[in-house]
Amino acid sequence: MSNQPVLEVCCGSLASALAAVEGGASRIELCSALSLDGLTPSIGLVRELRRLFPDLLIHVLIRHREGDFVYTEAELRVMECDIHAAAEAGASAIVSGALTPEGNIDLPATARLIRAAAGLPFTFHRAFDLVPDQFQALRQLHSLGVCRILTSGGAATAEAGIPNLRRLVSQAAVTILPGGGVTRHNVAQILNATGASEIHGSCSVTLPNGQRQTSAEEVRAVLKSLNHISL
Repeated sequence: MSNQPVLEVCCGSLASALAAVEGGASRIELCSALSLDGLTPSIGLVRELRRLFPDLLIHVLIRHREGDFVYTEAELRVMECDIHAAAEAGASAIVSGALTPEGNIDLPATARLIRAAAGLPFTFHRAFDLVPDQFQALRQLHSLGVCRILTSGGAATAEAGIPNLRRLVSQAAVTILPGGGVTRHNVAQILNATGASEIHGSCSVTLPNGQRQTSAEEVRAVLKSLNHISL
């Protein structure tokens, strides 16, 4: 029996998370400040969503500041504390990662973050797209115990990164999660062309105030497109 690909909806607020669930999403990446490419959400938000939706898969982003992904010892301690708090609040998985000043995977720092997750599945976020040798990074992250990698294949969007995403999927011992510019109009193309089994998108619309927010209608439209894809 064939399975449908998994949609992970990126939600930067309570309103977006509520819309994602209303639209039929069973898994979200929860963060804040999407205008800054996503920061750690409040623990209160994690806890409230877990109370409202006991079965929802809540993947929590741990990125305590904007800017690069090169962290000091003090910053890593903050991130470890945030991971512990998110886990206690009901996180289903952790999304995080660290790079060296040269742009490679910071293996000791990322290993610390994985250990802090204490067995929760760990996604390495789109800092992966800044790494010069993604295939070496792929092997390194697998050796650390990373479960999945969120990536556009090093391109501006997942659609533009299809050729590299296809190669990553074919070589990966971890799940490759294409993300970046995913919409109802290109989600089937990205999945069919890359062979990926999961996809990541915000399913968002622009509100009258200019902010972006997840739309239940957009979530439903993307899920409808996934109905026609078999794994």
